Amino acid sequence: MKPLKLLETSDTPEVTLDKERGRFEFYGNIMPENPKEFFDPIIEWFHEYVKNPNPETTLIFKLDYFNTAASKKLIEILSILQGINQNNKTVQVNWFYKKIDEDMRDSGETFAEIIHIPFKFFTY
Repeated sequence: MKPLKLLETSDTPEVTLDKERGRFEFYGNIMPENPKEFFDPIIEWFHEYVKNPNPETTLIFKLDYFNTAASKKLIEILSILQGINQNNKTVQVNWFYKKIDEDMRDSGETFAEIIHIPFKFFTY
């Protein structure tokens, strides 16, 4: 499966999706002008990935900000991955937030309540 790499801009995050290296990472801000255009390749990639996932999948989110439209797309991505936790395969989310940013922690906790995937929380 071909990796997907998107470079960070002022309104979109750095995204690395690499099955062979086991890297599934989102870093930065997510507030694209056109959320559908930004997220469609990511969502397509994950639809392919779940057909034959790694034994362990860990997503890393280290976000400074995301808007409501991005929140909906993140839930869509997590929903796609929710089905991996079957057939002896696991998925978890490592959610990083700034020590002073309780809102970002709260957002991660809300996602964890909506999507039944284990979340671990880390400050930086």
